[in-house]
Amino acid sequence: MAIVVIPLDSSKHSEYCLDFYIKHLHKDGNKVYTCYVADYFGDVGIMEGPSPGRIHELEEKDKEKAAAIEAEVTEIFSANKIDGSFVRLHAKEAWHKILEYSKSVSANMIVMGSRGLGKIRRTILGSVSESVVHHSDIPVLVCKHPHH
Repeated sequence: MAIVVIPLDSSKHSEYCLDFYIKHLHKDGNKVYTCYVADYFGDVGIMEGPSPGRIHELEEKDKEKAAAIEAEVTEIFSANKIDGSFVRLHAKEAWHKILEYSKSVSANMIVMGSRGLGKIRRTILGSVSESVVHHSDIPVLVCKHPHH
């Protein structure tokens, strides 16, 4: 039995990753933990940014996005008879939270998508998948969307 963590967002890359896992890797008896790391708005108001009301609005939209992902994942798990769950996590650094969550559920594999950022954007923005691969103590499979 494998314990697998699959971090998701609302991108086509995440959809592809979950589909890839189900078609090529899933075995009966595996436990699948999907997670969504909420957007971080903690630093938004520091430099005369949005008002607290706007930050609340952004957080509510993020919750709605997570709820939509959860509904889709729940339907996919049910249709494929997968023992799985979904959780919305909070963190400034998504990669760190993914690793922390993986340890908390005793995962022995992480399967995640890649947005395929170019070299310049990845240097400026960082890459969650790259950081997870670099810092993980367990195997990480990065699924790159074939059309990217």
